[in-house]
Amino acid sequence: MLTNDSNTLLSLKHKAVFDEDPDLQLAAVEQLAIQWKNHPDTVPILKQLAISGQCPNVRKVAIEHLVQGWPNDPNILPFLKQLVVSNNEYWWLQEAILTQLTTGWHDDPNTIAFLKQLILADQYRSSNVRSVALKQLARNWQNKPDTLPFLKQRAISDIDETLRETAVELLAEGWQKDPFTFAWLKQRAESDRHWGVRLAIVEKLNQDGRYDAENIAWLKQMAISDPNSHVASEAVSQLARLAKDDTDTVTILKQLAVSAQVAEEVRQAAMSQLAENWQHDPEILSTLKQLAVFDQCSHVRLAAVENLAQDWREDSDIVAIMKRLAVSDAVFSVRKAALGYLIENWQHDSDTVAILKQVVQYDESWQMRELALVQLGAFWQQDPDVLTFLKQQAESPECWVVGELAVAQLTVGWKDDPTVLALLKKLAMSNSDVRVAAIRELSIAWKDNPDTIAILKKAALSDDSWHARKIAVEQLATGWHDDPDTFAILKKAALSDEQHDVKIAAMEMLVTGWKDDQEAMATIKEVAVSDNFSEVRRAAMEVLTKTYKNDPDTLATLQQIAATDQCSDIRVAAISKLANDGKDDPKILALLKQQAIDDPCSSVQRATMEQLATDWKDDPDTLNIIKELVMSGKCSELQQSAVVQLATDWQDEPDTISALKKLAVSAQCPDLQQLAMQQLALGWKDDPDTFTIIKQRIESADELEVRQAAMQQLAIGWKDDPNTLRLFKRLAISDEDVCVRQTAVVELGICWQNDPQTIEILKQVAINDDSFYVRQTAVELLALVEKNHPHTFVILKQLAQFDRNAYVRRSAIQQLALGWYNEPGMFEFFCDRACSDPFVRQEDWEDNPRQACLEAIIEQHRENDLVLQILRDRAENDLDDQIKVFAMKTLIQFG
Repeated sequence: MLTNDSNTLLSLKHKAVFDEDPDLQLAAVEQLAIQWKNHPDTVPILKQLAISGQCPNVRKVAIEHLVQGWPNDPNILPFLKQLVVSNNEYWWLQEAILTQLTTGWHDDPNTIAFLKQLILADQYRSSNVRSVALKQLARNWQNKPDTLPFLKQRAISDIDETLRETAVELLAEGWQKDPFTFAWLKQRAESDRHWGVRLAIVEKLNQDGRYDAENIAWLKQMAISDPNSHVASEAVSQLARLAKDDTDTVTILKQLAVSAQVAEEVRQAAMSQLAENWQHDPEILSTLKQLAVFDQCSHVRLAAVENLAQDWREDSDIVAIMKRLAVSDAVFSVRKAALGYLIENWQHDSDTVAILKQVVQYDESWQMRELALVQLGAFWQQDPDVLTFLKQQAESPECWVVGELAVAQLTVGWKDDPTVLALLKKLAMSNSDVRVAAIRELSIAWKDNPDTIAILKKAALSDDSWHARKIAVEQLATGWHDDPDTFAILKKAALSDEQHDVKIAAMEMLVTGWKDDQEAMATIKEVAVSDNFSEVRRAAMEVLTKTYKNDPDTLATLQQIAATDQCSDIRVAAISKLANDGKDDPKILALLKQQAIDDPCSSVQRATMEQLATDWKDDPDTLNIIKELVMSGKCSELQQSAVVQLATDWQDEPDTISALKKLAVSAQCPDLQQLAMQQLALGWKDDPDTFTIIKQRIESADELEVRQAAMQQLAIGWKDDPNTLRLFKRLAISDEDVCVRQTAVVELGICWQNDPQTIEILKQVAINDDSFYVRQTAVELLALVEKNHPHTFVILKQLAQFDRNAYVRRSAIQQLALGWYNEPGMFEFFCDRACSDPFVRQEDWEDNPRQACLEAIIEQHRENDLVLQILRDRAENDLDDQIKVFAMKTLIQFG
């Protein structure tokens, strides 16, 4: 390929942006990024794909090439960061970007700060990007001393249970061999309110097969007492894996398996483990038999049947049990499992064929009848009674599925029987629900029979079932191409059938068998412009462009469709094909220009505009059209797409920056303001007005999301500007909006933690801010960035005792337990707060600071006798029932 071939470049650009085949799109992106790396359009196209590409893989590959091909471009890193903070709905894109960030900029100290910004910036957002950032931080900077405390803080403090779950998984992955972290995680599994966090710990903590008495005792307790069935089931599985030889384990599993008070998932898990690991215990076999027949829970019966069928298939009693369950159990899944056992192990037993017939006739589930019927046709072909039975089912089925299957089985097993052919002819000409299957079998197995073609012609022209008409049309075209009536039947079906599936099938058969026939081509064109069904018109257009691409009338037909079709999706598809095949036709360019401005549907306008920007970028009207759409004031996706096109493809155009500035300041749509700010920060960072506009948006925008987006832009792009730091300090202290103050606190604590005033502001906010949300954030940041300062310890103790909000007190207690548990007097402090914190429960989901204190003393001072005294006191006297339950459960674990 010649890299200086302008037509080749144009074709590649079009494929990279618009091709509907993802593989072709990816190939075009690869060639652009490698062979046209130095072309000025390449980076803008890659950025455009990274921002707005429809295919996830194309967006990821575009990002990868930007990182790998332009690592020294100072604009790439800010661009990637901007994508992360401005595309919250595409977590997979954010994950791809963060992976590239940690790979390409691992040694940049700002990378860690950026990850922490994302994790802490707003705990009420979607957890996807925060979880991805947390994973990157833990896995790429595991040995950094701040990483472990940061993960622990998120594991206990984050309001999002999904992020807490991610944090404990990462701790278990990276620090499982650390005995202190191992014990700490077990404590979290007992105290976290969210079952997903507890499950993650049970799953991850035992992957290395750690066997010790304390760990086994912990798993037993989780299996018996965890209120969530997923957690208890996982504990059962881990217990059986790690403590198979422990005498108490099998006893516990037996109790769980038979107890009606235990959740069914836990009972199933216990049964599966007993069957797998204790097969030689006769008591277990007896128990499973009883459960399979008599248990009230269908899931338990099913699990028992499956285990019996797998591990004790030779036991004589099991055959009788399976025969009974296959016809009498009330639940389909149990009957199916029992019947499957009989089919696999007792195929030729005389009782089995009788059971199969009974199932076909009487079972309430068509899936059971289908299974039984297939087995009869496959394995009892020599039995004359089976032939008679299948004929009866074909003629008078309980449901059409059984009838069609009976027809198919007759064809496969008894084709040479003359009575079968006669029956199928009769069925094909009847009103039976199985006539479609009969028509199909006749056309395939009895093609040479003279009656078959007559039956097909009649079905294609007049059958009430569109399924029958469709299969007749297809079979006529493939098996009777040279019959003089076939073409006429297909043409009639394509033009006038009442069902769109039949029309589409007829068109496909026409171009398959009569591609060069002018009448066939004319039929397809007529359908493409006039059919009542949009699906049919779309299919006809695809056939035209694929089969008759070089016909001079095809482009004219496409132009008519693009301008007049009632369906916007079809107009978009026609425009794409016109742009691809008619680049040198001035009429097509004129049509596209008109559609970009005048089409009543914005999605058509957008598609047309993008085609113009890609294939006719140098046409002077293209830029004018995009400018007009940019300033249209509709606040639509079309307008936003036009902004991206203008900013990426016409960056050097002097009007571009003016338009973006105007939108960033005065657009009525908050999304458009954010997009304009993002584009200014990406492409015009050095323009002095950009900083001013973003700063102005922070201070005067009406919408909170605009202010927060501007703050993120400023912290990423102008961190070193002293005005930025001054602004964030002021916002953290005095802004009226809670979320703005919280965002400012986070940015200060992450980006400017070494500034001496930052710590003072964090202290001031932690103590005095009116919002508990802001105070809590400041508490966490203080504990992270100023751990060694004695004033931090004093402030945290003060807040743990006296803050008016329980969440702030709890957060301060947790931070003290993480970083200051060895300080003199802390044990006594936690003991006092465990008994005297004033929390009064209002809602079930609230977290009690007293429990945080109990967790701290259990974790750090388990051997102290006073811990048992306090637990007994709380179990008896605490006013919160949840604390009483927690204390009693912990006392049981202490033994």
